[in-house]
Amino acid sequence: MTGTFDAGRLAHVNAVTVQQMTTWNSNDMAILGPDGETVATVVTRGGGLSRMLMGSREFDVVDGEDGRVRFHLQDPATFGRDRFQVFDAQGYPLANVAREFAFFRTAVSVEVVDGTRFSVTGDLFDYDYTFAAGERQIARVTAEFAGFLNALAGRSRYQLTVDPAMPPVVRCAVLGTAIALDLLRAKDQRKN
Repeated sequence: MTGTFDAGRLAHVNAVTVQQMTTWNSNDMAILGPDGETVATVVTRGGGLSRMLMGSREFDVVDGEDGRVRFHLQDPATFGRDRFQVFDAQGYPLANVAREFAFFRTAVSVEVVDGTRFSVTGDLFDYDYTFAAGERQIARVTAEFAGFLNALAGRSRYQLTVDPAMPPVVRCAVLGTAIALDLLRAKDQRKN
């Protein structure tokens, strides 16, 4: 990563609501601010055939104000544990997200390009988990009721709260990790 990372509106909002807008061939999401304004959107990339065969694998996070891509999330096909990569709009690495081996739970570790390392603990599949860098909690996810019709369609809604002291690159790594956890959840549901 060169220079200062531009996270757009994501750099200035400490609490967002993530609303899935998943359809049979995409995993799009709306990132809403405290007043319901669109802070960003997550847009599925790639062709329909590859998504049908392997699931959604690439995503752009687009700023809700100026429409610029702020970062990309990639879910490369891997053998063994799941890995995700977060890149800035120019393609420079921001963070690596890896599923760790763990019995009876899902564990995830993240390495951010600025040297920050954090882990995710809690109930990942019920949207009640925390992001911690060492002993410091840097973010938290809690479930919100998505509405009856969204619940029937399997669409989730949750609040992501980030420590105000976190720099923009870490904020985007946290959001990228939350999106990656949604993808892990969908993969695990397809396996069962």
